[in-house]
Amino acid sequence: MATCSALRGSFETNDEDAEQIRALTRYPDGSVKLRNPNIELMDQDILYHLALGSESHDLVEMFGDVKFVCMGGTPKRMEDFAHYIMQEIGYKIPTGTKLMDISQYSYRYCLYKVGPVLSVSVSFDI
Repeated sequence: MATCSALRGSFETNDEDAEQIRALTRYPDGSVKLRNPNIELMDQDILYHLALGSESHDLVEMFGDVKFVCMGGTPKRMEDFAHYIMQEIGYKIPTGTKLMDISQYSYRYCLYKVGPVLSVSVSFDI
């Protein structure tokens, strides 16, 4: 049976190996090369579990300013947390609007955005 130190040693690479691995897994700009060539042919990125997509939503506009992601239990708890954060940072929702579950049509998660904070429910049924 291999020890942890023996396993650790098997993953050591020299600079030449590291460069070869990088060339196989990264583009020159640093982005990751996808192994499934069909993904590169897709005209949009669909985030099924969140009921969002790059064609139907401007994801950069929606989430580009996010600095904190807070994940918790039940949808109600995370909605309450979003309201709490709103008070703590003094965030004002425009008149006539209300805090909305961004991924309400996913039926899997709840996702609230309050300024630079995402409040996400990750409760799972087993």
